[in-house]
Amino acid sequence: MRSIFGKLFLTYLVALVISLIFITMALIKAFSLYLERQKKDLLTEQGGKIVQALEESYYWGGFFDKKKLDNEISILDEYLDASFIYVDSSYKIRIISNDIDVKWLGENIAAYEVKEAMNGYITESKGNLGGIFDKPVITVGYPVIVKGEINGVIFMSSPLTELEKLGNNVYKIIICIILAGGFFGFIIIYFSSKKVTKPLRKINEAAKIIANGDFEKRIFVKGSDETAQLARSLNDMAESLNEQEKRRREFISNISHDLRSPLTSMKGFVQAIIDGTIPPEKQERYLKIVLDESERLAALANNMININNLNGRENSLDLSEFDINDLIKKTIFNFENRIISKKINLRVTFEEKVFFVRADYEKIQRVIYNLIDNAVKFTDVGGEIFLETKKTDNKKIVVYVRDNGRGLSEEDRKRVFDRFYKADVSRSEDKKGSGIGLSIVKEFILAHGEVITLNSELNKGCEFIFTLPFVKNKNK
Repeated sequence: MRSIFGKLFLTYLVALVISLIFITMALIKAFSLYLERQKKDLLTEQGGKIVQALEESYYWGGFFDKKKLDNEISILDEYLDASFIYVDSSYKIRIISNDIDVKWLGENIAAYEVKEAMNGYITESKGNLGGIFDKPVITVGYPVIVKGEINGVIFMSSPLTELEKLGNNVYKIIICIILAGGFFGFIIIYFSSKKVTKPLRKINEAAKIIANGDFEKRIFVKGSDETAQLARSLNDMAESLNEQEKRRREFISNISHDLRSPLTSMKGFVQAIIDGTIPPEKQERYLKIVLDESERLAALANNMININNLNGRENSLDLSEFDINDLIKKTIFNFENRIISKKINLRVTFEEKVFFVRADYEKIQRVIYNLIDNAVKFTDVGGEIFLETKKTDNKKIVVYVRDNGRGLSEEDRKRVFDRFYKADVSRSEDKKGSGIGLSIVKEFILAHGEVITLNSELNKGCEFIFTLPFVKNKNK
């Protein structure tokens, strides 16, 4: 019973058996009480008739009509299987039915039921009525009241054994019905457990396949319950893993290309110098190329370390208050030569002269640097770049970096912030880039609890927008 089906089936079965036991006991108890109640009601009804016969034939008529009384007693004996006892007001037994030993005639009886009935109450009890009966009986005591006075009590008693016989027959029927219900319940539980566990087995098998690296596996489970939701979640996970696997392969391909190209170049130049193919007067030039390529490899290695640390402790913030406008102006100076060489028209607009923000200075400087670098890189000669800062009503500073360059396709927009992803345009334009500049930008902005968005259309440029928390200038 280690399987889910076995555990579920056993749980349902135990619950069914316990439920059937309690239902059976409850039905038997309820039916026993019902039979007793019915018997008591019949005895009470017949007792009323006998009391009426006694009153009419003896007390009111002045004589004792024993024939009429015997007729009522015979009804008790034949149809109700009941015994009859009449006790007068002096607690002596005066009349008994044929099934009671005659030795009790004239005997005093001081049972609790007699005392209660002598007080004017109709009594109901179970027992042997002061030792008169050898076996337990149900007894109903009915007071005989004439002219407002209690002149005696009649007792009608019926053996409990008769009720037990009748009850046993009914109990057998109840048990048969319960067993039949249990059998059908067993079948229903078996197939319902199968129905519940079948999709779980499919999910388990699919999970094993996915765990072995086959991310193409999918599960189809009908419905909207938790099992179906689990299947859809597993499908989503497989889709995500499949996408990550594609990106991993793409990353390895890109890194391999970025590593192979400079290494091949460096190896070729160094080998040529050693072989004497490159004359001494030209060796310095080629050694500088080797140095540039080595710096490119070092930059690539540093970028890989940076991207690995983005979600770690190394990404903690060193918050301070500074003028974002001043930081933008300082960063622009780093691109002065490139902007001039490409004849780019740079426009800078600040809504206010000074905008103080609370952020990590070095990380925001890296964000601005990467965005401007990206804009300069992909803006054509004679193009335009726009930098702008504004304040919003909710105390945020919004920074805009726009260009009218090549723009991005819809697919590139979806993945431009992914690590080591290079858009088709950047593959031909940016030979030295590693594809992590924008992913670093996004991680740094998210680390501040802020947002960054991208608006772009192919051949219509890109617009990057990010926010920072505004603080008042303490010097004002």
